[in-house]
Amino acid sequence: MSPLLGDGIISIPTSSQVVEKGGLPPSKSHLIRWLLLASQGDDSVEITGVSGAANDACAMRDALIQLGVQIEIEDDVWTVHGVGSNGYNTPDLNLNLHNSGTALRLLTMAATRIGEWVTIDGDSTLEPRIDRLFWESLGIEVDFESAQQSLPMKIKGPINLNSIKLNCQKTSQHLSALILSMPAREEGLNLTIDGNIVSRRHAQLSFQLASECGSPNTLENTRLEPWECTPPSRVEIPPDASHISFWRLYEMIHDTTIELPKVLAKDSIGAEILSDLDLSQFQQIDLSEANDLITPLAAAMAIGGGGSIFGAAHAQFKETNRITRTVEMLSQFSIDVESTTDGLKIDGGQRLIAPQSTVLTFGDHRMQMTAVVLATKVGAEIEGEELHEVSFPEFIDLIQP
Repeated sequence: MSPLLGDGIISIPTSSQVVEKGGLPPSKSHLIRWLLLASQGDDSVEITGVSGAANDACAMRDALIQLGVQIEIEDDVWTVHGVGSNGYNTPDLNLNLHNSGTALRLLTMAATRIGEWVTIDGDSTLEPRIDRLFWESLGIEVDFESAQQSLPMKIKGPINLNSIKLNCQKTSQHLSALILSMPAREEGLNLTIDGNIVSRRHAQLSFQLASECGSPNTLENTRLEPWECTPPSRVEIPPDASHISFWRLYEMIHDTTIELPKVLAKDSIGAEILSDLDLSQFQQIDLSEANDLITPLAAAMAIGGGGSIFGAAHAQFKETNRITRTVEMLSQFSIDVESTTDGLKIDGGQRLIAPQSTVLTFGDHRMQMTAVVLATKVGAEIEGEELHEVSFPEFIDLIQP
């Protein structure tokens, strides 16, 4: 198992200069999916807009290189030379996916087509996402080196089932993994969805990008058909709108307005709700389609008009339990919020107080980034000095001009 990213401490002083112009990283949700799709074509694909790419996306890219996919890496362009739907090679070394749950689920599914043992590794934040019972339900062989069944994990496919039942109440990523790996199947797959699909917008994104590469399937299908993957020769990655939440928090605590890149609503994957929120007023916010926003939004609402967050039960299954850990992390800044079964209750008008000890962030990059923004007002030492690199490598440089 690889070590946690950023075990060290980062010291954030009270800001003497307020940020006027922010930035956003490339969307790792788009980039990880496009990397997988581009690798399954027969031609080359230029993926542009990748400057400042998240460590999660780089982990996916590097794992594909280990599988035999040639990828030319430039500052703002990655050129993927596709190997076809069945062109992956058995890797010589472990595929280390570090902190990326998305890469873990999408790439594990893709690697089963090789038909040989493949070893998947990563840091401890991936352990809640190993999903052994899910893989075994597909007929995938799974083996662990440790008695605790922690990473590294060995898997061996392929999937030979004609029908699959998915429970998508904790994550939609298994559904995304299936549709993005259908080019490797010779026959269709009957599909039953058990319960409501959480993070439905991310599942829709997978189906949308697959359709741009030739897939006839839709999210409403009860049967997934195989398809030939023919991606476009050039795709552009949009900015990651979920990170606007950190800048909204910054605006709240510093009483300022920040200029940000434009992100189209269709590319925002649920984060478009941020454009209509007046956080100085009481709000009731449904995060059923945008649970990544829970921690910075809770902080902003506590300083602003308060309110409640609901529909975020699946935030419990991220790098950490983002409902209970948000309560714990914010309490270190003397912000009081109450957890519920699917969100948080938040009193407004609260005042930040500088923490008296190192702020714990529980290996979660969104906890760390929220803490960093809060610290620009009162100062703090924060656990996980490099955690922001999971999704936003340039974050610290931008927030400390």
